[in-house]
Amino acid sequence: MPTLRELTEYHKPETIEEALKLLRRTKVKTVPLAGGTSLVPAAAPDVKAVVDLSALGLSYVKGLSIGATTPLQTLVDHADLRNYADGVLAAAILDSASRQTREGASIAGSIVSAAGNSPLFTALLALDAHLTVRTGRGTREEEVALPYWTPQPRALILQVTLPTLDEATHAAYEKVARTPADLPIVCVAARATIDQDQLRDIRLALGGVSDKPIVIAQPAGSIKDLAQLAVATVTPVDDYFATADYRREMIRVLTKRVLAGLLHPRR
Repeated sequence: MPTLRELTEYHKPETIEEALKLLRRTKVKTVPLAGGTSLVPAAAPDVKAVVDLSALGLSYVKGLSIGATTPLQTLVDHADLRNYADGVLAAAILDSASRQTREGASIAGSIVSAAGNSPLFTALLALDAHLTVRTGRGTREEEVALPYWTPQPRALILQVTLPTLDEATHAAYEKVARTPADLPIVCVAARATIDQDQLRDIRLALGGVSDKPIVIAQPAGSIKDLAQLAVATVTPVDDYFATADYRREMIRVLTKRVLAGLLHPRR
């Protein structure tokens, strides 16, 4: 793995167009740099140049729109986002990284580098987050729902947008981990509208069951049926942390727990 000293080029563009032009190059492997918490320890050995995004004005919170380079800790400290969606987004961020890492890690970088058990990615799926992106070849910004987004080496996430939630819509998040400080073995986040004690417009996101967290959307359903659907949907594998059977059973347990939490939210 290269260290920063081994990189042959460092760029700090002042426009998105300039940044994308640098990333489009094929002769020099070039990657974007935001917080650097993922790039520095895990850069591919052929990376020779970085494009520092810090001068592009992408660190901000405007309502429910979050600039791509905004540090995770900024989101935890922001009063409106801390209380958004019954605190699920903040809880998932706190479960994703230590305070030191959260001070540097950006929201877009955390999405790009997310592992299959990422609490943040799982929560964003449940909350129906959308990304604003620019590709190296395109001149227009595009909005894409997170489940349909795939990383592209010559593209940039510019913004993460969260939906406005009405008073009848609630969210919940649960995890199972070896210790409270560890990343989850599995985690589940859910969002739904409560209509006469029934779950409607349900989004159920599952982490720790695949290469990336997955989401299940259903117009309605009972807790029992949704838990069965969640277990039937996932195909986890055995690994160092847990067996596939354990993961399936914990998905069942956590799904029931978060859905019950939606019906009886804690304010």
